[in-house]
Amino acid sequence: MMTEDEFLKEEIRREAEYDSISGYVEKQKRIKREVNRLRKLFKEIDENKKKLVQATIDDVAFLTVTMQDLRENIVRDGTTVEYKNGENQYGTKQSPDAQLYLAMSQKQAQAMKILLDCMPKSQPIPKNDGFNDFLGERNG
Repeated sequence: MMTEDEFLKEEIRREAEYDSISGYVEKQKRIKREVNRLRKLFKEIDENKKKLVQATIDDVAFLTVTMQDLRENIVRDGTTVEYKNGENQYGTKQSPDAQLYLAMSQKQAQAMKILLDCMPKSQPIPKNDGFNDFLGERNG
């Protein structure tokens, strides 16, 4: 039989585990929504290339969602933290969240460039698209 103290500790442990699992599930849903959004944006990619860049789309989705979470932490906690090494050495340094956000933003930019490079090249605008003729008729 459990004591009341043991019961409360077990209840707290289970609640923390539940929060952790529900947080994981929610993040997975957000990542899936971002993957779907990116697939729509990059639907013009050639089918053969699409198979090759699917992992990049997944990575960009993960980075985007994780960076949103980091951004919330940075807004709440700031970009610096205080530290103390030993008795007399202390100061401030860039927060781990800010460091991670910076690194992830660079990786995200690289991955987005890969995706953009796979997009079909846009068609150049023809020299005589009729716009100048329209303006001439309108003004003339």
